[in-house]
Amino acid sequence: MEPLGADGLERRYIRHEIVADVVSELTSGSSCGILIVGEHGAGKSFVAQRALEQLGEDFAVIQIRGSSISSTLPYGALSVLLHELDSADVEHPLMVLRGLTQLLRNRAQGRTIVLFVDNAHELDELSAMMIAQLSVGGHVRLLAACGDLPNVGGDIMGLWKDDLLRRVDLGAFDFSEAAATLSRHFGGYFSHTAARELWTASGGNALFLFTLAKEQVKLGILVRQEEFWLLGDGPIALTGEIRDVVKARMNRFSQGQRDVIELLALAGAVPLPALMRVSQPRDMDALQECSMIEVSHKHPPMVSIANAVTATIVANAVPPGRSAELRRRLTSVLDHPDLDDTPGLSNVTWAINCGQPVTATVALAAARAANRASDPATALRFIKEIDGAGLRTDAAIESLQAYVSIDNHDSARRILRQFDREAGSDLSFAEWTALQLAASELDRRSHATTANARRRLSHIESKISEQSEEEPDLDSVREMLLLAEAELAVFEGRHRDVLSLDEGSEPVDLGTEPRILAASLLSTSLAILGQTGRAVALGGQIVAAALDGDLADRTVREVRGRYLQLLLLAGEFGAAGNYVAGMSASNEPQSRLGGMFEIVQGVVDFHRGRVDTALPRLEAGARQLRTQDPDGLVGLATAACAYAAALGGDHEKASLYLAEITQLPTRAAWLTSRLARLFELCACVELGQGSGPISALLSEGDADAGSSAIAVGIHFLSAAVRAGDVKPGTQLGGLSRQADGYFALLCRGLADGLKESNSEALMDVCRAAETAGNAVFARDVARKAVNCAQAAGNKISLRVAQRALQSLDELFRGPTGDVNSLTAFALTARECEVAVAAAAGISNRRIAEQMHVSVRTVEGHLYQVYAKLHLASRTELRDVVNVPAGRATTRPELPRRRRP
Repeated sequence: MEPLGADGLERRYIRHEIVADVVSELTSGSSCGILIVGEHGAGKSFVAQRALEQLGEDFAVIQIRGSSISSTLPYGALSVLLHELDSADVEHPLMVLRGLTQLLRNRAQGRTIVLFVDNAHELDELSAMMIAQLSVGGHVRLLAACGDLPNVGGDIMGLWKDDLLRRVDLGAFDFSEAAATLSRHFGGYFSHTAARELWTASGGNALFLFTLAKEQVKLGILVRQEEFWLLGDGPIALTGEIRDVVKARMNRFSQGQRDVIELLALAGAVPLPALMRVSQPRDMDALQECSMIEVSHKHPPMVSIANAVTATIVANAVPPGRSAELRRRLTSVLDHPDLDDTPGLSNVTWAINCGQPVTATVALAAARAANRASDPATALRFIKEIDGAGLRTDAAIESLQAYVSIDNHDSARRILRQFDREAGSDLSFAEWTALQLAASELDRRSHATTANARRRLSHIESKISEQSEEEPDLDSVREMLLLAEAELAVFEGRHRDVLSLDEGSEPVDLGTEPRILAASLLSTSLAILGQTGRAVALGGQIVAAALDGDLADRTVREVRGRYLQLLLLAGEFGAAGNYVAGMSASNEPQSRLGGMFEIVQGVVDFHRGRVDTALPRLEAGARQLRTQDPDGLVGLATAACAYAAALGGDHEKASLYLAEITQLPTRAAWLTSRLARLFELCACVELGQGSGPISALLSEGDADAGSSAIAVGIHFLSAAVRAGDVKPGTQLGGLSRQADGYFALLCRGLADGLKESNSEALMDVCRAAETAGNAVFARDVARKAVNCAQAAGNKISLRVAQRALQSLDELFRGPTGDVNSLTAFALTARECEVAVAAAAGISNRRIAEQMHVSVRTVEGHLYQVYAKLHLASRTELRDVVNVPAGRATTRPELPRRRRP
């Protein structure tokens, strides 16, 4: 399987554009050569080698390499060449230059010499001078690679400063490059989660990326299923070869620089003023120049290690005694010696590992931070440090959240049974409420226990009415109860109940985390109820607020997942694709994205007609969600796989996925379940399973519309109408007028065009749908336009619709080379066979001989073809069938009939 880039196109290899640029400069550029700059592991040698491979026979390549050892010796890097010269030729730089020039000419034998210098920043001074002279004199074309530009020899640096040497900077891989190169290297398609975790952990460093991935494969953390690579339950492990790579890099630094790196690895982040008191400024400057550390723009500025892999491996490698000594050194220089009271995750872990006591306040704050960062295992570890944690309500709440996050419901319910008491006991009202809300959330994770969740929320509401207005945190409790009620309503599909959150205020308050969550639920409900335009606008405000605020990972994940679903509901496929690409390319952890990012790009792609890219994305996502699915999306993913396979003509695969749907757990929210059902029924329609799926689309669409789920009802009814049943077209038109948004407008145009049997109007809708990125809708409307034009006998409109349908159908199935989709569903199989042969220019007599029938029979079939397609001659038939004449010398393959 070839890797796919961000645009879905195959790439020969990553960064081949840069390679082509290097080749162009070496072969025809006006400079002395090119200098590739990038940090250790950025792929400089890879780019250089690929470029050298393409130079051809007219070039002679000479390679030398700088190193820490050769940099201490005169002409150290050139020793591999100088040993061929007489000892008398190396006594003076001019004699060395003359001898090297003659040596290279002899080797080149008239070819252009390309001198490749790897690790140019580790050249000794004399080697750098000699290489610069060879380049300036035109004796060689220089290709140099360096990781540390300030340390490149002055003579080579001078070439660059004088514009005699072009510079190309290699940064870290972006997400698209990382995913594509992983797929290319390992042979298979990586799930979004697997690729993102590896990319984030490696920081985009090519060496770290490959080394890390190979180690995960060896440990069974990265698992292959058929042609797909998935991430298992466990976290990324930083052991083996990746650890050796980091240790080797650490050996390049001085002792003072290693002190800084180890201290930052253990502390996570340190205020710049404090770090400057325990470190030499020159060490910090050197580390910053090579991008080993970074300084934030906070107040005070915080210093941390730039790469998370390096930080984790270094922290784990520091011996306990040295760790404790570094901690004492840092504590001694703080303005306020309160390092032990800082609840940062790395700092608290550091204290525990050093055997230092951690206060209950700090441990609890750290556990809360770990839960908000989607790290439940660390949260539970911190809670264990609290004496008597089993009797503390605040600790129990954090434990509950951690257990729910890892789907350990038994442990969560044990905690609830211990604290399940009425207000008025040892628990404060706020504490009791927090536990009850946690319990209702646990009940809400399954349709079988949602009734329990409703009872708990009603009980909380009754208790609130009994409280005095002076009760502490009463307003906060009311806000949290309102949010819990909205979450349950959206989960169950009671979307009108959510509108009470709006309270008629404009704009919606996004000032706190609960209000952001509430607004997200409101936007989903507004979209379902038909106010799609307002919902999309509100959703955009919410995701922007989620970027700016310090929100829990789970909050951000839910907000983004709902936003993507409402974009799909609104038919805003372009916006959905752009949002997925933009957020995937961000440096946020995968835990803040969520399962919708596994499948949305695939859904967008198959709506655009790109089934060949959509299906592997969806299949990888569906398999990944069977391992990690906190949002209950695996059913939606599987149904999307079935639909994409059916659209692409793979009926066997589509049927297998449809069979899988019945075996999956049903814990998805209402909208997720409805979208899954829509894709399931549409797949059945594509497979030609008779009138049953169309009837189901009609009846379920009616039910959704009857329960005020206008937007969902529109999707079901439009699918039924497009599948061939035009009777509910009037109903679709009326329903689409109760909603706003572009998809509703398309459905309105479809209904009006069918009502008037107006093929031109339907083609306008077809073109609008295709422009909006919904080629599936456009293809189906084009079929309706063909039918209307045929019924009206409008040859011009028929020809336009036929060509549009052929083009759209080929998006999904590819060029058939035989007969287009129009002919396949408009004609019988025998008529198709005759039409293909006639369009290829074969005479009636020859067709009759091939088919073993009489010439009159052939003429009769052609008469039916012309009548059905409203054609008058073979010339017009060629425009419709469009078969290459060379393919018609043998009997054409009979196309499969398709339902209109």
